[in-house]
Amino acid sequence: MGAAMAGSPTLSAQGSAPQAGAPSGVSGPHMVTLDVLVHDKTGNSLTGLQANDLTVLDNGQPRTLTNFREVDTRANPEATHVLLVLDMINTGFNEIAWEREQVTEFLKQDGGKLSHPVSIAAMTDRGVKMMQGSSQDGAVLLDGLQKFQTEIRDLTRAAGFWGATERLTMSLDQLGQIGGTESRLPGRKMVVVIGPGWPLLSGVGVEEDDKQRRWVFGVIVQFTNALREGGIALYCLDPYTLGRTNPDYYKGYLKGVKRYVNAEYPDMALQVLAEHSGGRTLTQGHDVLGEIEMAMRDAGTYYAVSFEEPTADSPNEYHQIQVKVDRPDVTARTASMYYANAQVVGGRTAPPTHATPPR
Repeated sequence: MGAAMAGSPTLSAQGSAPQAGAPSGVSGPHMVTLDVLVHDKTGNSLTGLQANDLTVLDNGQPRTLTNFREVDTRANPEATHVLLVLDMINTGFNEIAWEREQVTEFLKQDGGKLSHPVSIAAMTDRGVKMMQGSSQDGAVLLDGLQKFQTEIRDLTRAAGFWGATERLTMSLDQLGQIGGTESRLPGRKMVVVIGPGWPLLSGVGVEEDDKQRRWVFGVIVQFTNALREGGIALYCLDPYTLGRTNPDYYKGYLKGVKRYVNAEYPDMALQVLAEHSGGRTLTQGHDVLGEIEMAMRDAGTYYAVSFEEPTADSPNEYHQIQVKVDRPDVTARTASMYYANAQVVGGRTAPPTHATPPR
């Protein structure tokens, strides 16, 4: 990335951007590359670790690291890029206004001097809108944010089940476009989506047929691998007040999907994708500013590690990743899984627009 931009970033539709599954060039076809965050008990980034301080487990088996590198973002702030995404597809008018106020407060903190390059995007009914370039100058970003307020129009959406499926497919498509764009950037990328996430369609449940499960599983495989390969950690910051729904409902779907027959719509929820990417889901009531500040703590030092992908016995073979650190009172976080020998899911597939509504 270059230095902070002198003028205001411009907005552009990203409809032609590559999907999240597009090759990023970050990791080779037979290497698994991870960005590992290590924090002490106070939540601060832990520096100075060596390769022998980390153990990477792949399906419970320790892997030999072929690459280990500490990335000090204090010395090189551009090693981590932050994209704040306003979700205007799944968020109501009042909440969108609140999001903007909270983002504005964030951009004005510390005299508008940001610790890392930040850019702003919006998911809208008319497609993805993204700033061109990034900046560490809050005033520049604030000027760009104001342009979103004048250009974006709220469109009337269909209600009920079919409206929910429309928002789901629209959200996934635009997240794919954002992922494709961010994956081109060097270093680690934090895609911070401010919104409640898309509809879970949990009511469909057992009425999903074979085609729909294959479609869901294909989405999971694509996003899981593409986010990791693109060096992207996904975050979900929920702007709503607690109590309107169960904010922890998604946690019942964090186990990971090994086979397509077990795939359900909530398995590709924003919150679930975020947790599996090595990012976080933050629900602090109506405190969006506090959630942004908590997420920004993850922009500190990280460790880039790689190991050779094992030979898979079958297409889309599920692998669970764990990282253990040989230090007391520390936690490590990274992408929690990947699919080896990833291939297009076989058989007929159908997006949820063809799903059977719940009875």
